[in-house]
Amino acid sequence: MNPRYYHTPLPSTRVRCPVCHEAVYSRAGIHPQCAVRQADPPRPKDKGQKKPDQPEVDDVVAPPQAEILSVADPLSVPPPTPITVP
Repeated sequence: MNPRYYHTPLPSTRVRCPVCHEAVYSRAGIHPQCAVRQADPPRPKDKGQKKPDQPEVDDVVAPPQAEILSVADPLSVPPPTPITVP
C-alpha cells in the first residue's frame, strides 16, 4: 500500500466563495454566478403571502360552455352549382 495515500482528502488551500462556500478558482475570490446573485436585491422570504390580484382558493369559476350547433341533414344541403365555361 502506498504510504502517501489518504482515505480522506486533504483540506484545500483554495479560497472559499463567500456566497456558496465552495472552492474558488477565480482571482476575484468569488464565482461569477455567485457575484451576480450577490448583486441582485434580496428576495422576500414570505412565500405564504398571496398577491391581491390572485383569486382566492374558494373562488370557483365555472368552465366555459361550448355552444351547441345544430347539424343540418347532409342530404338536405344543395349540391354545388356546376361551373360553366363560355
